[in-house]
Amino acid sequence: MKQINLLISTIDNRILGLKKIIKDETVIYTVSHQVTSKLSEETLFYIEELQKKSYVIYSQIHSKGVAKNRNNALKHRVKGSICLLCDDDVVYFEDSFEKLRDAFKDDSLEFLTFKIKTFAGKDYKKYKDYEFTQSLRTLTSIGIVDVAFREEVIEKYALEFDERFGPGGYYAIGEDFIFMSDANKKRASIVYKPLEIVQHEELGTGSTLEDKIIFGRGAMFARIFGMISVAVNTLFAIKHYKRYKKKYTFLNYWKLLNKGTLDFYKKHNN
Repeated sequence: MKQINLLISTIDNRILGLKKIIKDETVIYTVSHQVTSKLSEETLFYIEELQKKSYVIYSQIHSKGVAKNRNNALKHRVKGSICLLCDDDVVYFEDSFEKLRDAFKDDSLEFLTFKIKTFAGKDYKKYKDYEFTQSLRTLTSIGIVDVAFREEVIEKYALEFDERFGPGGYYAIGEDFIFMSDANKKRASIVYKPLEIVQHEELGTGSTLEDKIIFGRGAMFARIFGMISVAVNTLFAIKHYKRYKKKYTFLNYWKLLNKGTLDFYKKHNN
């Protein structure tokens, strides 16, 4: 039976949310716990309980940034396993891990993307009802909680999360798409199957309309698309105009995207 390894990122007292995730003793749970403030007595007790469990790997770090937390989880992954990167606010269906084991019987499959359902039972976003191979274009809407992968791809493709991006990083968005786009550029096998695996709340960071998110998206496009990122900014601003038109004019939105792109080139593009 193929080993499943859940790589869970959590912070401070939010670790208590893992009580609804860590249930199946046939799964190995790697817990990367960012500690940035004083922990409650309940949390300290729960950490002690986790450390007693043979199927839990607990690691604590004292830094900020989701990407740093995910990279720490990757460092403690189980060799030869099927890995899932997840947060402390998701719930897996009872048959999720069996579905994943069955899917990865295909030896050519390296990354699998699948469906997220909301807690109300709706699709988290628009999904195809058929299997297909992901491209850079289709990966634009990817979130890391709807991805599973073979452990060995991390070393094979030298993958890690770009710690400049994501909540707590210099840019507030983009760590998931960058990670998957790096895998795509290195020609990893990334396949979507319409499997219902995990439940999550409806909204994510990328869907909020804030200056720092738009600015960060422009930087993300620069990191991924390079010299054509200004054209990508323009196409994105046109395509999503209805989403932001009540708060931003097209020109203001487009300028914020380009400001992020220019900032990335000035400060971080090596």
